[in-house]
Amino acid sequence: MKKYILSIAISAFSIFTYAQNTTTIINNATIHIGNGETIEKGVLVFEKGKIIHVGKELSALYKNAKVIDASGKHVYPGIIACNSIMGLNEIDAVRATRDYSETGDLNPNIRSLIAYNTDSKILPTASFNGILYAQAVPQGGTISGTSCLVKTQAWNWEDAAVIKEDGIHLHWPSLLTSSSNHENAEKQLLKSKEKINEIESFFLSAYQYSQTSNPAFNARLHAMKGLFKGQLNLYIHTSEAKGIISSVNFFQQKFPAIKLVLVEAAEAYQVIDFLKTKNIPIILSSLHNLPVTKASDIDQPYKTPAQLNAAGIKVVLSKEGSWECRNLPFIAGTAAAYGLSKEEALKTITLNAAEVLGASQRLGSLEVGKDASLLIADGDLLDMRTNVLIAAFIEGEPVELNNEQQQLATKFKKKYGIN
Repeated sequence: MKKYILSIAISAFSIFTYAQNTTTIINNATIHIGNGETIEKGVLVFEKGKIIHVGKELSALYKNAKVIDASGKHVYPGIIACNSIMGLNEIDAVRATRDYSETGDLNPNIRSLIAYNTDSKILPTASFNGILYAQAVPQGGTISGTSCLVKTQAWNWEDAAVIKEDGIHLHWPSLLTSSSNHENAEKQLLKSKEKINEIESFFLSAYQYSQTSNPAFNARLHAMKGLFKGQLNLYIHTSEAKGIISSVNFFQQKFPAIKLVLVEAAEAYQVIDFLKTKNIPIILSSLHNLPVTKASDIDQPYKTPAQLNAAGIKVVLSKEGSWECRNLPFIAGTAAAYGLSKEEALKTITLNAAEVLGASQRLGSLEVGKDASLLIADGDLLDMRTNVLIAAFIEGEPVELNNEQQQLATKFKKKYGIN
């Protein structure tokens, strides 16, 4: 029995090694590089999980290569879903499956990576639409914890990890009042200011801890060290214009070394002149929503990405939630219909996302030396009518484009004799 099991293991390893070492050539495709460029009737070659050629013609001869004829097809970089709870949440209504929020208010030491569930039924539905990577983001409290960059298909969270810790998430207190009563409004503002003072006190303690040699270990303060060393981003979650201005000014004046990223930022279009001078990327997450104010144009959320991009502000598009993330390519398609070019819209879910997360050396575009994480589509990836993937690869390994929804569709088509 032991010999039998050993022989199976050796065979499996040999097959895996062969798959890793086989050169794959994709011919005659329209290649969307991800950096704004396209190549008509192009050739892309990858080997050992890395891209080794992208261009019009082959630069060398490759023996025993697997050739994919992609005539009439499109090749794209794998999509990256930022600000997501995919893998941290399974069923919204079942508390036991929600693993994205921790009790307490200041939890920078919470790591979303170890809660990431690679067996989630939601992840294959995202892969089916071309989402090969996700930023798993913790929720709740003022400082929610540390996010990570993971693959949407993997054996376990260790195998899924691309970047184990990319940044800490802070929810900035609202400076708007929801009461018409002057006294109640004053109380709300006072509470927000107290919260900001609490944030300042905590960051000062964390900074002092980071500057102290051999301090007594403190898990919360230790988790903050990467911010002050420039190793982690600080993701500031705020939707309102006042929150954007106050939070950016606060950190650039008191902690200028911290790298900032704005998240949500629905009212960013109101403070474009302010943002132009700050060089802070924005992860927009409310594109398919109504405007936040009654005075805004009904299509303002659709127009915001193009307005920010025209001002030179780096924009990443996201879709909050878990199962909703599968619609991310179509959100980019909406942005393309309202001012962005198709290639600029593609950047908002590929290269821009990779650059913000610190993964652009490996992901985000189809360039030599980067991971062979790519999609082959029969039509336009950003169009829900023609986004039909015929193949996908993560680090050169084929991705199974199947999920429970497809299985149910096949089951009932068979039952009722539908072709």
